[in-house]
Amino acid sequence: MQTFGKSWFPKGSLMAEFSESFGSNITRQKSTMALHAAKVEAELASKSKSEFIANMSHELRTPLNAVIGFADMLSTLKISDPERVNQYSTYIREAAEHLLALINDILDVSKMQAGKLEVDPQPIDVNDVMEGCKLIISAKAKEKNISLNFEAAENLEKAYADPLRVKQILINLLSNAVKFTPENGQITCTTSNHGNGFVSVSVADTGAGMTEKEVDTALRPFGQVHSGFDKRYDGTGLGLPISVALAKLHNGDLRIKSIKDQGTIVTLYLPVSGSNLAADSETNQQITP
Repeated sequence: MQTFGKSWFPKGSLMAEFSESFGSNITRQKSTMALHAAKVEAELASKSKSEFIANMSHELRTPLNAVIGFADMLSTLKISDPERVNQYSTYIREAAEHLLALINDILDVSKMQAGKLEVDPQPIDVNDVMEGCKLIISAKAKEKNISLNFEAAENLEKAYADPLRVKQILINLLSNAVKFTPENGQITCTTSNHGNGFVSVSVADTGAGMTEKEVDTALRPFGQVHSGFDKRYDGTGLGLPISVALAKLHNGDLRIKSIKDQGTIVTLYLPVSGSNLAADSETNQQITP
């Protein structure tokens, strides 16, 4: 009996030599295709990183220039003009906070890629965390006349999560929603007992939306849907990748449903405090839509 994959032509025959040669050619072609695919992937990754670095340089310079500019203006003011002093001081603080947020994102991505991103989970009320985010996001939404709604579930089970990291995730999601939602749009943030040992927080907007390909791009570190000459929105594009990594560190998940030109729904799933899922590293497979 012939072994599968071996030529069944008589050894030394013309057909046997042809069969062996043909098989070798296929193997070489597969190797060539694999090398080409790896090269293309490396080039795309390099391009994404280059675009990220160029974009990050702009993002860092903008608040720095604001700090320097308003500090210079502040130095020329007379103490007798307290209103203007207070105004410029506020601008400097806002620019500095923006700069700090950018630096924190960069540090988190570095930790994420080094496998050193950490969380400190404890029993928390996600409604309380959402309420804290409301105070931060409301002012941004008001600037664009966006209707911002928060729907807190009654009798919401406590989640087992790091409150600071959950707040970071929700701020990322809500900030993205405000950024990509046009004026007079709508954003709704909803908490619920999802079942199967999870609570969930959903952020739904009536913004730009994304195709499946754009969602994949947005979830990659250094990947931005709008970059280069097509870049229409400020930001580093690090918020979503960081949020996904943080969700998974909680043994939860973060899922996106989006329709181009209609809007996006992003849902964060967190394990319920005291459940076996809170300590299970494979829980996100048990989350059902």
